Amino acid sequence: MNLLEKFDKLNNRLTSLLEENKELKQHYKNLQEQHQELKEKLDESDYKDFQEENEDLKQRILNQEKQKTNLLGENERLNRQCKNLQGENMDLKQRILNQEKQKTNLLGEIEMLKRQCKNLQGENMDLKQRIFTQEKQKTNLLGENERLKRQCKNFQGENQNLKQKLNNLQNKFNEINYKNLQEENKKLKENLNEKEKQFQQHIINLEKQKNEQLEIFSQNLEKALGKLELDELNEVNENEIKNLKEKNKSTTFPLIDDDIKDKEFIQPIEDSSGSVPFPFNQTYSDGYSSSENECSQESFYKNDIRVVVGLDFGATYSGFSYCHFNNPMEIYTEDKWFGESGNLKTNTVLQYDSDFENVEKWGYPALSKRPNRKNQKSGTRPVELFKLHLGNLSDNVKPKLSVEYKKAITDYLHEIGKVIKDNIKKTWHSIDFFQQVLLVLTVPAEYSDKQIAIMRDCVFNAELINARCSKNLQFTTEPEAVAIYCLEDDILTIGSNFMVVDCGGGTVDLTTRKLLENNKLGEITERAGDFCGSTYIDQEFINFLRKKFGSNAVDLFIENNYGQYQYMIQDFCRNVKLNFTGESSEYRPYELEIEETAPVLLQYVNEETKYIMEENEWIIEIKYEDVKAMFDPVVDRIISLIHSQLDSIRNIQGKCSAIFLAGGFSESRYLQNRIKKEFRDVVINIRVPTRPIAAVSRGAVMYGLSLKKSNVISTRVLKFTYGIEELKYWMKGDPINRRLYNGRIARFHCLAKRGTQVKTNQKVTTFFTPLSPLQTRVSFKIFFTREYSAKYCDEPDMRFLGKLLVNLPGSGLLDRLLFEFTFGQMEITVSVRNETNGQRYSTTFKLETD
Repeated sequence: MNLLEKFDKLNNRLTSLLEENKELKQHYKNLQEQHQELKEKLDESDYKDFQEENEDLKQRILNQEKQKTNLLGENERLNRQCKNLQGENMDLKQRILNQEKQKTNLLGEIEMLKRQCKNLQGENMDLKQRIFTQEKQKTNLLGENERLKRQCKNFQGENQNLKQKLNNLQNKFNEINYKNLQEENKKLKENLNEKEKQFQQHIINLEKQKNEQLEIFSQNLEKALGKLELDELNEVNENEIKNLKEKNKSTTFPLIDDDIKDKEFIQPIEDSSGSVPFPFNQTYSDGYSSSENECSQESFYKNDIRVVVGLDFGATYSGFSYCHFNNPMEIYTEDKWFGESGNLKTNTVLQYDSDFENVEKWGYPALSKRPNRKNQKSGTRPVELFKLHLGNLSDNVKPKLSVEYKKAITDYLHEIGKVIKDNIKKTWHSIDFFQQVLLVLTVPAEYSDKQIAIMRDCVFNAELINARCSKNLQFTTEPEAVAIYCLEDDILTIGSNFMVVDCGGGTVDLTTRKLLENNKLGEITERAGDFCGSTYIDQEFINFLRKKFGSNAVDLFIENNYGQYQYMIQDFCRNVKLNFTGESSEYRPYELEIEETAPVLLQYVNEETKYIMEENEWIIEIKYEDVKAMFDPVVDRIISLIHSQLDSIRNIQGKCSAIFLAGGFSESRYLQNRIKKEFRDVVINIRVPTRPIAAVSRGAVMYGLSLKKSNVISTRVLKFTYGIEELKYWMKGDPINRRLYNGRIARFHCLAKRGTQVKTNQKVTTFFTPLSPLQTRVSFKIFFTREYSAKYCDEPDMRFLGKLLVNLPGSGLLDRLLFEFTFGQMEITVSVRNETNGQRYSTTFKLETD
């Protein structure tokens, strides 16, 4: 029984006694009245008895009064004890709150230790597997060594026999009759003379054919000029008409090329085979010859590729995996960065010297450490988020950089490339990196052809390939790599449609695939993506601070003390963002101590804000509602992207069997819970694969492994419409303001339409013929747009992709040219062949990257 219960019991007893005392008083009054009546009736003896009885009653009442006084004193004492207990209770509650806070911190540390333990267990398994593999390789090498020794001994004996046979053959050769050789030489001369006569006759026939064709061209041109009444145009003089008669045909569609003095035109030929426009998707950068760029399965065999490296170059974190072709099941993921194990990626950050020329630190060491209270500015500001400059963000949203973004990308790839080369060298000593290593670089789904070309230039400048057009660099999109990685999940069956949502730091990319036979993947909708990665939650946190301190104070703080700003972001991520589950019962308010995490911020706030913050001891309490408000705008955009993909699936291929979440942001329990709650009635399986952070790099390795045998990617869906600029005769009804000086009009001629599903390595042929037999070069200006159709090359969304140049022999013949466009491994290839004699012509694709 505690004191409170005892107090209540005594209080109840006191109340009952007071009631009893009241009743006794009433009884005493009644007795007095009875006494008075009896006194009048009874005699003196009886009166004395009643007096004695009355005295007893008085004594009892006095005793009860005394007990009442004692009870009141005890009640006062219990009241004092109760107040003391209440004070003690408040102290205990405060201690319990402190213990709860300590418990929360300890649980966070335990969770972090569990993750580290899990990573260490994974590393331990990898190490054990590597040791087992090395032991197995050692045994195989010893056996092979013995076998080679035996073969060497056999070769020595065989060498002696071959020497003897060679001597015998030389003796037989010397015995050949010289006269037989003379007769054979005479026959060869006769055959050569006959061939020369046939060749001369062929030249005569070709000259005759050329003259006939020129006559036909001239006649057709005269008819066309009569129909179009071009001879009445003031802009075309007699000399121009004469040149057109010599070179052109009425069905000609010449291509504009302002950079070439004598415009080199070609004409398309209608093909009865019904070929479809070429499915452009990704392209080579400036000045790559297509003969060097054709990247097919044969090229991998010729180049003797032994190792595949999958590089996941992200906006906030980067990592890589690698594997040998002989052991495709053993994919290694780098998890030891700067001497620390357990992390599958490192930060995409650079620290330059004072001139921003040379890299001093990169990765995690380049991040700012805990600040001190003094206003000490670091030597240079860390450079981060530079990959976002490749995206289609507006300039005011792109992060400010101290160096040009291409330099930052190149420098970072160079630094991580040194780690890649070192790992390959340590694991396989005899591997030639530039000849025997295939590098698969992942890119966001939203990247265009130009952005991929820029990445190729940066990889070359970072010394990861030894030629810009190297076939040892291949690209795949980040969601495509994750889709390949998810093939290991046993819930997928042939014909299943599934979606991949790659949630990174900068972008979130989606792709929807169909599992085909032989474990191949077909893309059934356009890839989609948006800039709504986890870093945008950090931006919402900064907006939260702006409301507390004012935008001007925060801007000055970021501009002048970027190191402390960066450390504050890290502190927020460690203590709030990474642990947020969305359950209010699990959240414990976090106190951000400005004097500890960002002391310099104090000097930038105004007086009113300073007064308020001093009252709160410069502590900001981040509540559950605050964090949820930071997550929701970003998560809502991701959910909107998923809805759009599901709508596309329903319109085309039916329902979606599974959604896989990958990338670092996919580990957010709040993101997982929101997606599961939103789509659990539509999609049965919503999963996060094992090692989601490494899903992109490991999937890229699997993609590279498939290229040597059978490409795992079966089809892709085009994200752009591609075409060329061509000249046609201006006709009635065409816009008058688009009429050119020579009576022509420039139009957009579609080659490939957005949304078309095409097979990888699909060759699409188109026939053209030169306008002039003496023409030595042909050029195409290629444009692309996100629109599904277009008429002109200067429409608002139209962008210039580059120029394709074809060198012709100028032989005087009007042969049909067969253009073969190949989708390839994310980058297009073009080859031109003379259909008559099979001769291939040199082609160059010059891509505009600026």
